This record gives sequence, structure tokens and C-alpha cells, in this order.
Amino acid sequence: MLKSKTLWWLTAILMLISDWSQCIKPQEIAVDPPENVGVDDLGHLGQLNIHWTSPVSLTNLTDCSMRYHLEYFNTYQNRWTVIRTVRTWYRAQFDLEEVVRVRISTVLKGACTNSTELKSPFTEMVLPPNNTGPVDTRVQGFGCVFYQKEVMECTWETGLEEPAHSKRSLYFWHQEMEQAEECPQYIHSNGVRTGCTFTRESLPEFSAFNICVNSSSPKVALRSAFFSLQVQNHVKPAAIEAVHLEAGLDRRLQVHWDLPHESIPSHCQEYEVESREEGVGGQQLLKQRNVTREMTLTFLSMDGAQCFRVRSRVHHYCADRGFWSDWSHWFCHPERPPGFESDAVVVCALVIVVIISMVVLSLCGLALWTKCKGREGKTMHFCPLHKLMESESHCL
Repeated sequence: MLKSKTLWWLTAILMLISDWSQCIKPQEIAVDPPENVGVDDLGHLGQLNIHWTSPVSLTNLTDCSMRYHLEYFNTYQNRWTVIRTVRTWYRAQFDLEEVVRVRISTVLKGACTNSTELKSPFTEMVLPPNNTGPVDTRVQGFGCVFYQKEVMECTWETGLEEPAHSKRSLYFWHQEMEQAEECPQYIHSNGVRTGCTFTRESLPEFSAFNICVNSSSPKVALRSAFFSLQVQNHVKPAAIEAVHLEAGLDRRLQVHWDLPHESIPSHCQEYEVESREEGVGGQQLLKQRNVTREMTLTFLSMDGAQCFRVRSRVHHYCADRGFWSDWSHWFCHPERPPGFESDAVVVCALVIVVIISMVVLSLCGLALWTKCKGREGKTMHFCPLHKLMESESHCL
């Protein structure tokens, strides 16, 4: 009997504890979104400062951590970029020719939410682009090439409806600069600005390099153009000058090359080797291309002449993309005498000239023969060229 009463009391106590814990369970709180959201243009040609303040309703909150969930639409990648941060500001890159879209919410987690994550609704901001001037007055064909990581040239073409006597100006900015600056050295064509030259010292890699090409015209407002690039993705190496061919005893032909003296390390480059086999008369029999990261390739030696040329570009381990260098000259095995190709061209040209001259002289001789025969009414059984010329002067 005593044991039954004891068991009953223990059960009752456990039920009371369970009910009490339910009573003290934290109530779900309302999470408000951030306030005073703004986007400021600092004059960095596309890098904007997004800022906000904490919601007033959560100012005195102490038993929960507060973070912010920021999203902005990246028009360069055509997708939303998501950021989680405890700060009340963030700087992001935008295309100022497109609509700026930003949305942000508050995120709470801790004792006040029973260790679950609560998220507020979004506060959104949409800013239209500040595009003035007709679309066809915007520059066309803008592009940049970073030659050998020494000098970068950015060039453009005039807009379809750009009025005469308008003046283009380029401004640039990167994170090591306080404010945007104008092009240090313009490229001119027929007295018109068509590009800008930058030296290596002003080109930080793996960082946004922002550019604005605007214009002034006394007649009409012209459309500005904005660009953002990373200079390591625009490198064009120098052309390879020396290609070496070494034939082995096992009918193997080894092809290797020397890099030009430049600022691009060999481990950051890949190479394309184009080979061709030629017959006895110089006709092309076989052509193929190989891409490799090594500076040596081995081919099976053929009976005819084998020729090779090489070019290079920055490998994707060191950049997202890049430009191929110009091709090297053709190098052949067996080695051709210097000027072989140019001499062959000259010989072919001389042969063609001789053939054309013979045809022209033959036609002229036939014409003179016919003319003299018609005037004198007699047949000339044999008439050398100089006689025909005499006959022609006599007939005239």
C-alpha cells in the first residue's frame, strides 16, 4: 500500500514539473526588419554603400544574437548574391546602367527564440539607372587588353549617333584609390580619343577595376558607359620567338620552346602547338593542334618535312580567362634554309610573270601579223618579232 502511494506521488510531481515547464516556455517574438535602409554612391563608378539601422523594437534585446540577411541582384552574373553579416553596412559592385535591387531582413537566434532562427520580412529598395542621352550615343566595342602584364590598353568606337566634335573622357577607380581619376594617357585616332593606356603600377589584380566613359557635346547630352573588370582576366602574353626541334634515334621528334622575358610566370601559362606535315612538293598532308601545360612535346618523326608553331595564354589556375598570344613563326624539321618560304614565293611570282609576258607577246605578234597581212594583201611565211614591229611601223 505504501509503495502504491509513493508511486502515485512521484507521478503527480512529474506531471506538475511538466506543466510548469510548459508555462515558462518563451513566447515567440515578432522580428521586425531593419530600418533606414539606404544606398549611397561614393563616386567609385559602381561600388555602392548599402547601410541600415537595427529595428527599434529589438534595441534592448540581450539574450539573442542579431544578424542581417542581405541580398542584392548582381547584373554581371544575372543572379542574386546573398550576404550574412553583423554589421549595419555593406559595399557591393553594381552596374550603374542597370536597375539597383537590394533587400534585407533581420535574423534572430538564441534563448529568446528557444534556439531557433527567426527571420523578419524583407525591406526592399529599387533604384532606377541614371541614364541620360540617346542609347545610340553610347560608345561601342569597348575592350581592354593587358599586354604581357606591362601595359593595358582600353579602346572603344564612337556611338552610332554621336555628334561631331564631341569629346570622350575615361575615368577609373579601384580599391587603392580614394576617388576616381581621369585616364593618364589617351589614345588618339585622327585627332579623336579612342582609348586609354594604363601602366602596370596602376593596375591591381584580383580586384574590381571600374571604368566610366562619358562625353561632352555642345549639342546634346550623350549616354555614359560603365564597365567593371579584373585586369588578370585580360592578359595577352608576348609571342614565343624560339622553338627548338630535336630528332632522336628512335624516330621521335622533340619540340620545346623558350618563353619571352615578361612578367607572366611559366606555371600560369598553357600552350597550343600546331603541327603540319608536308609532302615533297610542299603540299600540306596533315595538320593538328595540341594544348598542354608543359613546355615540351614529343611527336613521331615522319618521312616528309614537319613544321610547328606555338602560342600561349594564361591558364585558368591564375585567371578566369585570357587572350591567346600571337603565333610564333613556323619551325620545320628538316630545317629549311633561311628565307625558304619567301624565296619560294618570289620564284612562283617570277614564273607567273614570265608566263603572262609570253602570252601577251604572242597575242601582240598575232595582232601585228594579221594587221600587216590585211594591209599589204600578201602572206608572210616567216616574220620574227622585230620584223613584225618593222612591218607595223611600215604599215602605219
